[in-house]
Amino acid sequence: MKHWTEPNGIFILNIPIEWKAKNSINQDGENGSPYCFELYNEPVGCFQISCYPLDEKKINPNLPLQNNNSEIEWTFTQQDDEKFITLLFGAQIDDHLCFAKYIYSKRDESKKKIFDELEKVNTVLKTFRLIPKEDRHCACDLDKYDNFLMSLCASYDLLYNAIESESFIEILVVSANQIDAFLRLSIILFKQISKTTNQIETKYLFQRENESGITERKIYSEANELRIIDNSLNEELNNLYDLRNRVIHRYIISYLKTRDIIKISYDYLVLHEKVRLVLRRLEQQQATIGIGIYGQGVKSFNDFDDTDRRMAYSYANDKHLYDKLERKL
Repeated sequence: MKHWTEPNGIFILNIPIEWKAKNSINQDGENGSPYCFELYNEPVGCFQISCYPLDEKKINPNLPLQNNNSEIEWTFTQQDDEKFITLLFGAQIDDHLCFAKYIYSKRDESKKKIFDELEKVNTVLKTFRLIPKEDRHCACDLDKYDNFLMSLCASYDLLYNAIESESFIEILVVSANQIDAFLRLSIILFKQISKTTNQIETKYLFQRENESGITERKIYSEANELRIIDNSLNEELNNLYDLRNRVIHRYIISYLKTRDIIKISYDYLVLHEKVRLVLRRLEQQQATIGIGIYGQGVKSFNDFDDTDRRMAYSYANDKHLYDKLERKL
């Protein structure tokens, strides 16, 4: 199972690894209710869930008001028409009215796949929790961290495809993006260690549309000031970034040759590995002293099992939402 947080931090639940969020999330992370989920491959039904403040809806006398501190008891009803079966679940929890549905075709009702999906629906509903108001901002921050990991995971598909097809401009673009990601995470880990905290500074991990974010050069500079990288590595990063900009913006209006881009992309891959090892040292340091993201009992690579790999594939699928790059789960 993988956890899914409502975009405003109102509720959280666990969904099967093989389910995708069907709603299209825009650049700002905004998403319309109800939130819909279905199998990545050959979906047979759709799970939907929504939550409304009680002052926006009349209190339903048929639904007992429940405390969020215990497992939620959902009231169940079923509605059928000529083509579809709709299973309805409702609950009033603290200050919210929550509804869930599972909809599937009548022609599929006897299929084993439907019975398997219905079991998953029951499991998902058991994991549902309304997030207290005071914790919703934190929940949104953790969701941004998950989005960061999801995006970094998916970017490797782009990098490996670019290397295999010898798409040199794409190699340098993606590897530069990953270097920036490695350093952003390195800064967060370093600050967690130096401040002895588990708090995640999400300003390094997420930038909304039309929001003035932290530039890559600023990330290089801050990593250098914190002595995460030395002066030599900082100079390499800035020099290579100048060449990257030349490729992106001036390939046609300069004497730059394609042969030069091949060399630049190779240099980026070499620098990519240097910076990755910087991040790895901080990860290992956190694991050793028990502080921060990697001080919370995170598995080492050698401990990863098939479930972990499927989770990574699912993360990548959620980021891509593109059939050609979809991994089978």
